[in-house]
Amino acid sequence: MISGFRKLIVLACLLVIAGGGYLAWEHYQRVYANAPPKGIVGQVACQLRLRDVKTSNLKPDDQPFLTNCLMGGYITKSDLDDAGLSP
Repeated sequence: MISGFRKLIVLACLLVIAGGGYLAWEHYQRVYANAPPKGIVGQVACQLRLRDVKTSNLKPDDQPFLTNCLMGGYITKSDLDDAGLSP
């Protein structure tokens, strides 16, 4: 009886740890996955993504990525205007 109870406790702990890992991964994906890299690498990444959008090579995360680029100062509103992306 006690052995079965211990197994149940171990299983419950594993489920809680796995659930916490899943929630942490989801949070990472929401917060950091669409953010452009920092510094010169970020500027180049934003310019390359903008070039891809201009050539109609679209990706599902273009809008949040370019928004982060604009807010980070890596591209300007006139860059978006040139690409035909401003409202």
